[in-house]
Amino acid sequence: MQNPAPEILQLIKDKLIDECPLSVLEISGYDEMFGKLILDYPTSVPQSDLSQKTLIVDRVDLSDGVISIADNIYDCVYSSDYLLNTDSMNEYDLIIVFHLFENMIDTEAKSLLISLLTKVVRQVLVITPVYSYDLSADEGFSKIRSYHPIFFLGMDFSYSCIENTDPVMQYYSFFPKIVYQKLPCDFLPKTIKATDYPRKLKIAYVLPNQHLTGCIKSMLYQMKEMTLRGHTVIAYFQSDDATSAIPEWSNFKGDDFSGQIVFPKSADPAEYIVDADIVFLGWMQQVPKFRNFNIPVVLWEQGSEYIFGDYLGKKEYELNFRSQMQLIYRMPVHLLSVSETIRTALRERYNRESQLFPLAIDTDLYYPLEQKNNEVPIILLVGNPILKFKGILDYAFPILHMAGQAGLKFKVWWASQTKVEGLHDSDALEMFILPTQEQLAGLFRKADILLSTSLYESFSLPPLEAMASGTAVIATDNGGINSYAKPGVNCILCDQGDKESVVAALDYLINNPNVRNLLAVEGRKTALEYSFSNVVPKLEQCLYNILATENQ
Repeated sequence: MQNPAPEILQLIKDKLIDECPLSVLEISGYDEMFGKLILDYPTSVPQSDLSQKTLIVDRVDLSDGVISIADNIYDCVYSSDYLLNTDSMNEYDLIIVFHLFENMIDTEAKSLLISLLTKVVRQVLVITPVYSYDLSADEGFSKIRSYHPIFFLGMDFSYSCIENTDPVMQYYSFFPKIVYQKLPCDFLPKTIKATDYPRKLKIAYVLPNQHLTGCIKSMLYQMKEMTLRGHTVIAYFQSDDATSAIPEWSNFKGDDFSGQIVFPKSADPAEYIVDADIVFLGWMQQVPKFRNFNIPVVLWEQGSEYIFGDYLGKKEYELNFRSQMQLIYRMPVHLLSVSETIRTALRERYNRESQLFPLAIDTDLYYPLEQKNNEVPIILLVGNPILKFKGILDYAFPILHMAGQAGLKFKVWWASQTKVEGLHDSDALEMFILPTQEQLAGLFRKADILLSTSLYESFSLPPLEAMASGTAVIATDNGGINSYAKPGVNCILCDQGDKESVVAALDYLINNPNVRNLLAVEGRKTALEYSFSNVVPKLEQCLYNILATENQ
């Protein structure tokens, strides 16, 4: 077996230094290499005399060789049968799994992982190729990415890729499940009808920032719609510089709401939010300031990279945000989830129940053209290249290159928050940096196909905006898109990593405009279900339920 890449050895060294385990189980087919590495790592455990070592290192041998304990490296060496009955296994501080999952059926690998997590104190480190082995495939690897963040949804893990290896490897640090008690605020009563509540509400919307994001856009639309429904809605924003709570880029004016208040970052929100019925937050890091608020607080959880174990490959992010999330999501505030994907993550990781409240879109701003007259089909990409999970540079662009090599004729429009160095507008690619909301809607309308390549999403707004705009959608199965996706009806949905299927889907839609039109018609029907006028009443219902819970 070929020796592991230096990047993998360095990864293991880093994990050993971070965890300083006193007991390690290595599951691999690498003879004595990992065992020597484990014994040599810097630690406070005395290692000067290996014959008197206090560190316990066991191994499950996945190779076909003769099992032996050589050179006093391992305390025990087991055959792979050791994994068949994890109940009888010893407990370890750290378990390292290498060259196993890619040789297993993914559901069986996940079942084994869950069992191993009951036998580890700190973490199970799994190192596996991005694409699993498949001896029937021409290149020896599957075309589908089996192990990705959505597959492990609900588990507590960190995830990253090791880019410079061949094949490209990924690693997951899985942490033992913490058993939490259910919080009283999660025991919702029977649904309370809006007509049963004696009066309209006073709602304090506290904006987490003023960036041009789906979160902020949606909160502003909600505020306007709730105001139109007769509620008193005040926009709040903590800032030492801003003069308005409403972002400058938005289409909204102060009189779209009942009022707005900007207050200093150092101030206690309770000094300014005094007579509201409920406080509405849009970002988890707002919660600690409202932990013991005297007014019911609701967090609308729309997900983040961290929910999906993506800490951007930074150890300090993993340490800080994991601990923050464990504290924040256990604070006694009410939760709304943007999708079943997020509801599952919150329930499985933190034993928190949440009401479902999805994103919505402005179906008047996003509307279809009666007819498109592009000389060649236009493929639209929407997303920031800084966000690697969007997959634009390392997934969408290779797919488009493959499609071009296959002889397909098309143009590419890319709407992005930032410019990419080295990429220039050309006949084949045109970039639109920070388009206005009206310009972005125009791009959606005029394009023929939206290509969405996210690895994971909480809800996935651009495909729904494309549907509202009469544009056919090809997307990867990113989890959140399943809130509204109907494969073969309103979109084409492809497995993670399956570039060939995406190219085939592009070929099919480019050469069959009638199919594009059918997807567009069904997509518009779907989008209308998520108009603000249809979705915001669900918010009203959620808030009444919360207030009824508080009054139990």
